[in-house]
Amino acid sequence: MGQGPETPEGQALAPGLYLLPSPLGNLSDLSQRFAEVARAADVVAAEDTRRTLKLLNHLGLRKRVYGYREENHRAMSPRLLRHLGAGDIVALVTDAGAPGICDPGALLVSEARAAGFGVYPVPGPSAVIAALMASGFEASSFSFLGFLPPRREARRKALEAVRDRPEPLVAFIPPHKLTDTLADLLWALGPRPAFMAREMTKIHEEYLSLGLDALLADVTENPRKGEVTLVIGPPGPGPDDPGGEKTLSDEALKLIGADDRPTKDAAICYAKMYGWSRKAMYGLILGMREKKKTDDKNGDLVK
Repeated sequence: MGQGPETPEGQALAPGLYLLPSPLGNLSDLSQRFAEVARAADVVAAEDTRRTLKLLNHLGLRKRVYGYREENHRAMSPRLLRHLGAGDIVALVTDAGAPGICDPGALLVSEARAAGFGVYPVPGPSAVIAALMASGFEASSFSFLGFLPPRREARRKALEAVRDRPEPLVAFIPPHKLTDTLADLLWALGPRPAFMAREMTKIHEEYLSLGLDALLADVTENPRKGEVTLVIGPPGPGPDDPGGEKTLSDEALKLIGADDRPTKDAAICYAKMYGWSRKAMYGLILGMREKKKTDDKNGDLVK
């Protein structure tokens, strides 16, 4: 058990847990190494058994397949560890991407390593890397945010925490949260450039480069289906140099005026975004808010 066929290098696969990324959509992205490990596997642990069976059928393979998800980890982990203890090859396959990256796998990997079993990652499809490659943003470093919190308050707090990071940000967004999430991104980060990759490698794939404000308007007018990988560009450059402020567009002024954060927090955000000094931006926002108070008061007197 657990030896399987020989690899092209002439060596049999070692027993252990193999982590197999699956195609995002296009079956042509199924790698030769995925096929080699799948053929050698004694059992397959699958996040989505139906999708994994389609991949195995595509390769002409019949395997024992267990459903493995975070929800049933406690029940399935002992069974999979027993297979590893018997010297089997266990292949973990997640749906459209890599095990352990916003997908099940990290707990099983940790337990397998703690028990002394071999764990072998197999490189393969990644929505994060695919979107970054196509975004055009310089990505020698980036921050991966995964799926943002579903509730607005927690989501805004999480986005504020990464507001000043100098590298691109990458997030997964489910379709039913796309409009709300873009609105919160715009609230927290301003109209930064962004790249939306939707349904990558599938028939209806879509790639769109716009500012967050324009992207929000687009998806509000034309709702989308399918999971989105969003890449947000870094904050714009701008030294803290009084007197070096650029003229702000009407859209930028409208955005700043609608921001309800404390004046200091808003000033820090927009100073970095538009290349203003914090002092000058603080003064601008304070003036806008005082003017609004006066206008509102005068409006009440007229009534």
